Amino acid sequence: MKISVIVRTYKRPEFLEQALTSIQLQTHKDWEVIIFDDGDSSLNQKIVNGFKERTNNLVTYINSGKEHHLFKESWKIAPKIANGEVMIRLDDDDLLDYECLEFIDMIFTKTPDLDFAYGNSALFKNKKLFTIMDTKTPFDYPKTRATWSGYIKGHPYNKPWSFTEKYFDKPKHISSIIHSSKLNQFCIFHPYVMRTKSILGVLDKITMTSNFVDDLEFLGSLDNLGLRYSSLKRVLTYVRKHDEGSITEDGKKINGVNLWDDILRVRDKVDFLRPNGLEFKSNVIKIKVPYNYNTQIDSEMKDTFTNLLSNIDNILKPKPTFKDKFDWRRF
Repeated sequence: MKISVIVRTYKRPEFLEQALTSIQLQTHKDWEVIIFDDGDSSLNQKIVNGFKERTNNLVTYINSGKEHHLFKESWKIAPKIANGEVMIRLDDDDLLDYECLEFIDMIFTKTPDLDFAYGNSALFKNKKLFTIMDTKTPFDYPKTRATWSGYIKGHPYNKPWSFTEKYFDKPKHISSIIHSSKLNQFCIFHPYVMRTKSILGVLDKITMTSNFVDDLEFLGSLDNLGLRYSSLKRVLTYVRKHDEGSITEDGKKINGVNLWDDILRVRDKVDFLRPNGLEFKSNVIKIKVPYNYNTQIDSEMKDTFTNLLSNIDNILKPKPTFKDKFDWRRF
């Protein structure tokens, strides 16, 4: 199965180079890469050219020359130009696990009626893994109905993340909470995986309005349109924690749009698609992930992550080699 990896990037060439190299190291070799550059960056172009030289796989680079323009548009463009049967989206500051594409191939081959999915991620900074960010579907009910009722009663006046903190066994990473709707439990996180022909079948029915929570808007629309999906309980990507600041900081704007207001607006849009809360016909497919795949950070996962970083460095910063044995007698 050919898989199209859709990479979105914005002025982070050092991260982009590592992300692309993590694709190069995949155990599954039948892939292509489509890169959407959301800013005018000659450094990114240099990184992409270097990546093209290292692989025989197809690499497509798209740059509109405008800032903060391509991210939401890429959801509509990618399915039209992708050669892969399946598409997986990778942000420029994330890394793919070695077997990510191999796992996706297996899941989408064995589950022909699966239209899209999203998976678990492991949060990292520098060379350290922190925690697993576990995704949820509306099928993952809390232990008691009272948990839902207490949250819904306060909607929309309560804190958007108050229910999420109470529901999950462990506090969730703020980004994962942002990717939840308010009224319904639709908690998504990287990566997003879609069957290309399924997306093409509904693409003309989707209106994209946000550059900042475009993933929640797009996947929420797919759910509303009746596409079938699942939350894959397996770490597929490593998500980077860095110091660029949160997009939810008070008053932060891009192109005149307050980011937190945009998040709340899109959450309301997704909730509007699910007006009856729990009382809906679920599009969720339950997929049992083989037991031998990690769902928690253990020594094996740490070793795998360390090896991935090491192999990325080996490709990007190869150690010098000497063809001839040094002969002191020449001097």
